[in-house]
Formats: sequence, C-alpha cells, structure tokens
Amino acid sequence: MIILYCHNRYQLYSGEDAAFDSAKSLLERDGHQVSVFSEASREISTYRAWEKISMASQFLYSPRSKRLLAALVTRERPSVALVQNVFPLLSPSVYYGLAQAGIPVIQMVFNYRFVCANGQFYTQGKVCERCLNGSTVNGIIRRCYRDSYLLSGLYSTALGVHRWLGTWRRCIRLFVVPDRFLRDKLVEGGLPAERMRVIANPFDVDHYSPSFECGGYALFVGRLTRAKGIFTLLDATDRSASVRLKIVGDGEGAEEIRRHPAVLGGKVELLGTVYGPQLEELLGQAAFVVVPSEWYDNLPMIVCQAFAAGKPVVASRINGIPEYVRHEENGLLFSPGDSKELATSMERLSLDRALHRRLAEQARQTAERCFRPQRWLSEMNAVLREASQPPSCLE
Repeated sequence: MIILYCHNRYQLYSGEDAAFDSAKSLLERDGHQVSVFSEASREISTYRAWEKISMASQFLYSPRSKRLLAALVTRERPSVALVQNVFPLLSPSVYYGLAQAGIPVIQMVFNYRFVCANGQFYTQGKVCERCLNGSTVNGIIRRCYRDSYLLSGLYSTALGVHRWLGTWRRCIRLFVVPDRFLRDKLVEGGLPAERMRVIANPFDVDHYSPSFECGGYALFVGRLTRAKGIFTLLDATDRSASVRLKIVGDGEGAEEIRRHPAVLGGKVELLGTVYGPQLEELLGQAAFVVVPSEWYDNLPMIVCQAFAAGKPVVASRINGIPEYVRHEENGLLFSPGDSKELATSMERLSLDRALHRRLAEQARQTAERCFRPQRWLSEMNAVLREASQPPSCLE
C-alpha cells in the first residue's frame, strides 16, 4: 500500500517525533511505500520577521501547504494518509487538501491538541480542562501556550475555528490513540467514539537487549518542563540518601533546574539531549527509569524503551500511564506531585534487590507482550484496511 505520512516535527526532538520515525520504519519494513509530507518547527528560528508574520497569517489555513500537498498526492497517488501533527507549519489545510483528493485520513494522536490549545490539559502548574467543553478563549486568557498571549491566541483560535467548522469530525476517518484515557478524553470533547482505535506506540522491542541488573542511578528522559514533573523528581532526589539521578533532555526549565539544591549538591547529573546508542547505553546501566508526569502524559516513549531494556519504571499514577505501568508488577506508581512518596518508591527499588529483579523481568515481559512490532503492524494494518472510504469533509 502507498501511504502518505504528514507530520510537523517539533522544535526539540520529542517522543512524538520518535513515534513518527518508528512508525514509518515499521510500515516500510512490512512492505508499504511511505511518502512523507513534513516540516520542522526548528526552522522557525531562522525565519526573518516577515516570514514569521506570514507563518502566523497561515496558521489557520495554509494555501502553500495545501498546494505542496496536492503536488505530492498527484505524484505519489497514495491510498491512505496518516496525519500526526499539523501545527504550526503544515496547518489544518492538510485535511482539506486530502479530502479534495479523496484520500482517507487516519489521525495518529499522541496529545490533546484537538481539545486543548497547548495539547496538554496543563497550565499554570496544574491540570486544566477548561477548553474541553468550554470556550477556547480560556487558552488566551491563561496564556496556555508557552505563557504567550500571541502564541496562545494562535492555537486557541485555530482550535476554536476548526472545532466550529467540524474539521476533525468531518475530515478524519479514524483516530489511533495509544491508551484508553486519551480516547475517552477526546470523546468527552466531542470526537466520535466509534472512530477511535487504541494501539500502543509503534516500537521495536527486539532492538533492545535487556539488562536486569540494578545499575547505579535513576534515569529521567524527557522535556525539562514542570508538566513533566521534573521539579518533583528533583525534590524527591534531594530527600533521598541513596538515589543518584541522571537527566536526559532540554527545555524551558533547564536554567531553574541547574539552580536546584539536588543539582548543586551533586546528586543529579544533567546530560542534555541524548539519542540513539548513547541513550541505549544509559538505559542499560540504569537501575530504573522515572516518569513523574503531572500532566495527562500518554504512554511516553521512554516507558516502551525502559521496559524493552529490562528496567522497571517509577511513574505517576495519572492518565493512561497505569494502563501500562502496573504497581509492583513492572514498576511502582506514586501520586503525581508527591515528592515524599516518589522518594520512598525510588529508595525501595534502589535498596530491595529482589523487588528490583522481579519488576525488571516483568518489565521486559510487558514489552514483549505489548510492544512487539508484529503486534503493532497487525493492528495498524487492520486500521489501514478499515480506512477504505474517503472522508466526507466536503459533502
């Protein structure tokens, strides 16, 4: 099958970008021909002032993206399109361009952008669902996107306009989500339950050789933001006498993190952005991975990687994470934002070698059960076959 895959990459390489790369690789390995229609947000930093103004003017609908997409569709003649992220450079014009070409759309969903301006249901330090069934003006008032009235206005307006137009309902044939929690939130926000399909992240567990040893440190991998729970993790590490922490990632909280007592006291090592074999080596030598999310995080890719590497996960008991991280089965769960409970959980895994070994072995078993590429391909191929009718966007 010829598949067109549309995705606007993020400024910093993210788990969602990793999912895009993995899905493309798995589909091609299965014999599909995958054509990519993509832009990268990191290029915005090189734009001149007039180019940024032009970009903002096409945020709601980009004739340029639609024109480029039409040329690609004419050349490649895909049977179906996978669409992931369209903001800010592709824009929702992608959906209308595909509809005009009669290409059915499968939406790969990894956040809440269809019902939340910043895609996280998190603002001003806590979970927020004001836009779920309410006015998207809330996103502007609260500066939900990067604490900026301008950027929040762009995303909130786009969400409100396309919600009113019914773009998502009319143009998307099926939605693929990684967990039931995300599915239920989208349905609560007005998207059709009958079009939701729950499939775990595209991932190749066979790429990882497990190591069940209790290594010398806890590992955090992710964007350095408050929503990811990084400051709760730092507080917990500061409380602990036995845990040492390595942090992989970058983000707007980096400077504040460097001033934290746990970092200044030498308990935490900041490694910056790390990918590929270097990250796999870090995973192999870690004792466990910590996912202290305080927003509705959806099956973070690092959970898949940790389990595949035979590492237990200490994670927040929030959103869809407990659908994969099971307390005292393949990891430990704690209340989000509770640094004391997190510190206790990390101490347990560091000191109780029998517990660590049992959870580590179960982590790998979970990965082999849930994240084998053959399983993802079987489920995804079923969705591709199901999406045989073109969207009804222009009816």
